[in-house]
Amino acid sequence: MKFGLVAGAVAVAGLTFSAHAENVGGPGNVQTGRGFAMTHCSQCHVVLPSHGVRRPSGRAPDFSDIAQMPSMTGTALFVFLHSPHPTMPSLVLSDRDANNVIAYILSLKKRETGY
Repeated sequence: MKFGLVAGAVAVAGLTFSAHAENVGGPGNVQTGRGFAMTHCSQCHVVLPSHGVRRPSGRAPDFSDIAQMPSMTGTALFVFLHSPHPTMPSLVLSDRDANNVIAYILSLKKRETGY
């Protein structure tokens, strides 16, 4: 899977705005973020965890894959969602909507159990 463009943009943006982004709007709501993502993001991304389901656009990464990126943090996602991207529609999210989507994406991160 190719995450180079997304990972690079997130890394650069995260370095630039990390101090500001972490506390903007406070924690999000996972269920509200899931609903928002199903309505606004599922045309291009696989939003729900899936096994073997193909991406709707064939290019947009699955939300589960985004969550598993080692560098993925709330700050990185906040900056990414508030920055224009040539491969994404011009979607303007409020801080609240962004924080809810971020909470949902980060809820998909697999936890290491040590086993």
